[in-house]
Amino acid sequence: SYGPDYESHCVPWLVKTHPEFHTYLKKLRKQADGGGDDDDEIEDVKPSEPWSMEERLTQFYKKYQPEKINDVSKMLEKYAGNEDKLFAALAKKYGPELEDPYYADSDSDDDNNLEDGVASMSIGDKKKRRGAAAKQVTASDTRVIIQVAKRTKRKAVTTVIGMDTVPGLKLKEASKAFSKRFAGSSSVKDAPGGKKEIIIQGDHMDAVAQMVVDKFKVAGDCVFMDIEGEFVPYK
Repeated sequence: SYGPDYESHCVPWLVKTHPEFHTYLKKLRKQADGGGDDDDEIEDVKPSEPWSMEERLTQFYKKYQPEKINDVSKMLEKYAGNEDKLFAALAKKYGPELEDPYYADSDSDDDNNLEDGVASMSIGDKKKRRGAAAKQVTASDTRVIIQVAKRTKRKAVTTVIGMDTVPGLKLKEASKAFSKRFAGSSSVKDAPGGKKEIIIQGDHMDAVAQMVVDKFKVAGDCVFMDIEGEFVPYK
């Protein structure tokens, strides 16, 4: 058995820094207790917050360049204020980042059943469109809101609300596109009121707004940026 501090201290640390090893330990513990085989589904404990920049870079080096883990602090000091450029360059050179466990459990496989609309914005009843009718979208049908929440000096997340109001767009596909574009974690999560939102690691408000307009073909006056509590149209 584990010590008295395992659940309160060890588990959160394992989930945050070594999620794969935590899952492995849970499987071993379940087998030892006679609870099933390796194929049984294991429910992981969700971390209380996203990775810090240091944890994010450590996980990246652990996957691709373990010998550089000791250089994490030096790299972050060198690229202070330009961390997104650093991760973009690393992802281009070595490959995509590991998904932050904080965002990993919120993707939905049933995006077609998402509740329409954005909080405090009346979009009205939407009916399934086919053929040419699908292209006849009025300005009131689509509303996308982009917000940035800063947690610390070096940690921020960009929230995109209302992508489910874009005709023909699946949230998981949009989330993957954001992740590739910004070389970081991006996931679909539950929002208040039973709605969905896309959480992107990093501060990307302007770039996300431009991507929503250019890539997903949303009119600029249907994209709103939350600037100090005021919703400002992108164009």
